[in-house]
Amino acid sequence: MKTRLGVLCLIGVMLLGWSAITFAQEVPPTIRVLLIDETKTFTSTMKVAGTIGALRQMGLFDVSVRLAEVNTDYSDPLAGIVPDPAQEPFDLVLILPRGLDTKTNVSIWLVSDGLDLLSPFTRGAVELMSNVVDQVFAGSGQTIDVSEDLWPGFLWAAYVSKGWM
Repeated sequence: MKTRLGVLCLIGVMLLGWSAITFAQEVPPTIRVLLIDETKTFTSTMKVAGTIGALRQMGLFDVSVRLAEVNTDYSDPLAGIVPDPAQEPFDLVLILPRGLDTKTNVSIWLVSDGLDLLSPFTRGAVELMSNVVDQVFAGSGQTIDVSEDLWPGFLWAAYVSKGWM
């Protein structure tokens, strides 16, 4: 009887210790992403769906999608649209330009703050997202972020002033 009670107490202590360790671990924050799709072809739409599915499946990204109708690849897809004030700002904006369909623009814009200003976790998420998008759109486009081009930096400044980021 004493042996059973001792074993039960030992199991109870082990369970308490395990649960304390589990609850003490920090859950990584979710990166809020706005994916803007300017593409029009069926093939591009399937690639966009694959990108969204891959990012959501990782559990690190909360992906929202917005379709955009623009005149050129360098048009602001959020021009004239006011963000919902009840919604939290996005951490990253991924723009899939209309030129991906015709291969007239092979730059996929990943808009964020300067990489040196982001947390190490968010910097890693930017790199991970770039790799996923580059794999899905291999041959059609390549992800460009603020460290590689000025356009994503300009868009970031515009989106911060409007409340999107």
